[in-house]
Amino acid sequence: MELKKGFTKVEDEESEIIVAQEMQKLSSDAVYEILVRASFSTLLRQSRWICKDWQKLIICDSKFQQTHSQRTMASGHFFEVKSSTRRNSISFVRSNNDHEEHYNSASEVESPSLDFLPAAKSTTIVGTSLHGSLLCCVTQSSSTPIPSFYICKPASREWRKIPNPKTTLKNSRIGIAVKQSSCSILHYKVLRLSQSKTGYGYHCQLFNSENWAWKKLPFVKLGRHGLKQGDGIWVNGGLHWLTSDNEVVVFNTDQEKWTAFEVSPEMKNISVSYRVAVSCDGKLGVIYQTTKWMEIWILEDYSTTNPSWKRKYSNDMRSLHQNVEHVCCAHHMWTDNTVMMMSMYELVAFNCDSNTYTRTKLPKTADLPFAFQPQFCYL
Repeated sequence: MELKKGFTKVEDEESEIIVAQEMQKLSSDAVYEILVRASFSTLLRQSRWICKDWQKLIICDSKFQQTHSQRTMASGHFFEVKSSTRRNSISFVRSNNDHEEHYNSASEVESPSLDFLPAAKSTTIVGTSLHGSLLCCVTQSSSTPIPSFYICKPASREWRKIPNPKTTLKNSRIGIAVKQSSCSILHYKVLRLSQSKTGYGYHCQLFNSENWAWKKLPFVKLGRHGLKQGDGIWVNGGLHWLTSDNEVVVFNTDQEKWTAFEVSPEMKNISVSYRVAVSCDGKLGVIYQTTKWMEIWILEDYSTTNPSWKRKYSNDMRSLHQNVEHVCCAHHMWTDNTVMMMSMYELVAFNCDSNTYTRTKLPKTADLPFAFQPQFCYL
């Protein structure tokens, strides 16, 4: 079946009727056990269209989603693995999930891949939505020097080619906002920023899945330090970036306007060179880190005019940095209490409640991680 704009799906009515009639003969418990073992592709692209009860179960039941995601697809991170002798490649590294020990078939749980994309061997991930439900990818090869842009869903292996931005400027930052999820359609926006030659601002373009087109936005001026690295954090209707001047810059995707607000005076006084914006429990957060300690601050009551920040965690990091060979830098929040950190050869999951951590070996030339958590992919 062809994937339509906005990720809609057209189904064969006769097949639906036959399947529905057969499934009605089974008990609700039997149906549940069948659905919880179905592949992501079947579940997201077919099963939820059969009847309203299935649709409600798949889209709204968090317990079902958690169980299904654990049994069918691994969570973890996509990495671009760089090579000096051949093409760069996309590799998936599983997380050390505690739940996997409860399932005898853990080794059979599928790892997501981007091999379903055209020219998959020439693919680069340039942006991701929160938890990795949607990826923005670019493919470019020697035979086709003009890059192609794709939006894809790794969980269901759906993809759609989107128009190329009308600019020759390179990507500098990408933010993806999932605007609306209903039973039949998914709306999203992609904000693409390209740094100006002077370095004091960004050229902006916005892709909207509703009209399937890019829109050129006004040039946004920033201080001489610009935005910190990373994808825009999608919280409260806006994509957020941290600046080097202790400000948070936010792009409201509905109003298509930029605003900025400062961190708290106490946060300003934190003497640290490394900090990163994160999403924590659905709120905007900032991680401050040295080799000795790490603090996580959360924007408790969201406001761009009177922001209220609260320190959620303060952790001693000396033991970790003594045991991990290279410097470990915080990258994002994996759960509400777990920070994913990356050293040169390892991905480290640090639990802020217990002050413990687990380590996962990485390919030696792995670039920054793109998180993928299947329990958040039921769109």
